[in-house]
Amino acid sequence: MKQVRASLGTLAVLGMELMLMDAPPTTAYLQIYTEQRCRANCLFCSQASDSEGELKHIARGQYMPADLEEVVRRLEIAFENGYLHRACIQTAMYPGMWKDTMYLIRRIRDTCNIPVSLSVFPLDDPKYHTLAGMGVDQLVIPLDASTPELFHRIKGKEAGSPFTWDSHMDGLTRAAAVFPHVGTHIIVGMGETDKEVVELVGRLHGMGINTALFAYTRLPGTRAVDVADAAPDIGHYRRVQIASYLVRHDLVRLDDMEFEGGDLTHFGLDGHELESIIEMGEAFMTTGCTNCNRPYATETHNPVYNYPVAPCGSEIDTIKRQIKNEIEM
Repeated sequence: MKQVRASLGTLAVLGMELMLMDAPPTTAYLQIYTEQRCRANCLFCSQASDSEGELKHIARGQYMPADLEEVVRRLEIAFENGYLHRACIQTAMYPGMWKDTMYLIRRIRDTCNIPVSLSVFPLDDPKYHTLAGMGVDQLVIPLDASTPELFHRIKGKEAGSPFTWDSHMDGLTRAAAVFPHVGTHIIVGMGETDKEVVELVGRLHGMGINTALFAYTRLPGTRAVDVADAAPDIGHYRRVQIASYLVRHDLVRLDDMEFEGGDLTHFGLDGHELESIIEMGEAFMTTGCTNCNRPYATETHNPVYNYPVAPCGSEIDTIKRQIKNEIEM
């Protein structure tokens, strides 16, 4: 394997692309290089086997082919100088994926000690132990959907994919027994309710599994997921964001929140406590592995769903307007 795909922002930090960035990535976002489409066939993915989208897209991010040895060499320099704090490797389902993944991890490990995350579909336990032994300290298995029914439609059998909800939950459970940090992704804006997302976040949190939120992004060439092509409703996203933050930080019990028709109407905090949480801004930042800020991966500058750095000043004012009248303060 002579090439690796890397996000444009990553290549800019490595000095291999020229870009103006108001928020450089703090993690190196890499993907195993292949010209094969992914057998997983998720409806929303540009790389799915039935997609007509470009292979370079992961959500809005563009992952460009680059010389593997040069990327690894520069990764060591960026890590030693504090520009990058983690390498995150994305995988796809294709013959040879395991061999290619092992090769890339070894090349990184041969060069530097940067912490490594791997985003992958469920694997067997021996493979989990192999990855942990190679220094992968954080593993991600994306659920993407908030319910078994939605999973079946957009990522499972109905989408022409081999995945099942139960196999993904089993994979997460087994991974949590091996790795010190296990996470998943939930894509918001595919027809789910506030309650469905927050209940799943709570369930996973109780299992010791972290949840990262993404905003649904319809990419050219991908198959429809039966929702409008427009970006997710910002009120829905903010409600889910705040509630997930409260649950993940054990600040509020799910039973203390109130829902009406699936919409969250009360966070279980009084108005002053909620305003304090909003003012801090942390609830609206990118969630994921340690040191992941994923700048503008699923959004443009307007609206920003996940802030790569803590929002403040006018950004907090904007967030308050987005939330106003959406919930009981």
